Amino acid sequence: MSFLFIGSTGDRAGHTLFTWALAKRLLEKGLRLGLFKPFGTDPILVQGRWTDHDASLFKEALNLQEPLERICPYLASDETWRQKGNDEVWRELKSLSAELSEGKDLLIVMGSRHIFFDDTACPVPDVSLVAELDADFVLIHRYQKVSSSIYSILSVSSLLKERVKGIILNRVPPEHMSGVRDQLVHGLGQRGIPMTAALPEDPILASRSLHEAVEALDGRVLCGGEGLHKPIGGVTVGSADLTGDLALFKRAYNKIVLLEPTGIEGETTQAQRPITGILLTGGRNPAPQLLHAAQKANVPLILVRDDTFTALEKWEQSASRLSPGDENKVRRVTALLDSQGALDRFLESLSRGYLPRS
Repeated sequence: MSFLFIGSTGDRAGHTLFTWALAKRLLEKGLRLGLFKPFGTDPILVQGRWTDHDASLFKEALNLQEPLERICPYLASDETWRQKGNDEVWRELKSLSAELSEGKDLLIVMGSRHIFFDDTACPVPDVSLVAELDADFVLIHRYQKVSSSIYSILSVSSLLKERVKGIILNRVPPEHMSGVRDQLVHGLGQRGIPMTAALPEDPILASRSLHEAVEALDGRVLCGGEGLHKPIGGVTVGSADLTGDLALFKRAYNKIVLLEPTGIEGETTQAQRPITGILLTGGRNPAPQLLHAAQKANVPLILVRDDTFTALEKWEQSASRLSPGDENKVRRVTALLDSQGALDRFLESLSRGYLPRS
């Protein structure tokens, strides 16, 4: 049995996205994969049953055949399993990991929100689970500042030693990249720590999608449903960005304009900001002229029941979640990793010999 444990230091480090990108690359190399997330940290309701968001996402995105309750057996929202003793939970984890490994070249194991923090939702610490499974380990760490990143990376390395096969620094502010490469990537690399990559803060990866807006606001798509994968870089209730066919929406006061991220292909002026979609608030169907204008401009139009203020508040307070339609983000982070040769270099460092020889 071969295990790859993917851990995180929290703070929206990109745990789920990197797990997805890595799994896709392994599948492309012909490996048979399983996925195991022992402790659910983000409960969602799927077809009337509670499960974990990552379990539900990867069951669909990776076409996993196992039932959700096997992929993620212990949910934070379920109190019944907490009556079991730690020894019984340990035995069940070992049995489940063996079961999920059957017929697989590799079982990816996702850790909890933060590898260092004790969490009552996860009575078995990540570090103990890595050791018990004799797993290879990769850490996804969101860069905050040099000193705290060095502390986190050295702590993980001292606890897991040779099991650490890769460390990915994510969301580095562009102005800090030079110092991060010198002090962290090269500096720690010279001490034998496998620094896989340092990735900059990226507008596409940091953005949320139209699909998320529809889900968070319980919206109804009036047109442009094929564009729900598009990223949202900002929101406005103003009309300055409504030009051309969309200028007709200046007459609609119950609207929220969703803007594309900027700074990807160069700087964009305020007057040129491209529009991702338009939310009509208040629950009233629009006039046919507005619907026609959105269709002509090929801009998704979404109707929500809440008033503008309430919809904005709900959107700002809602949690960001990946969905199976976010393949564009997987492609984006894969391209960023490949630009540094990071994914293939990491796979070559794995010690189990399950990768096919090229």
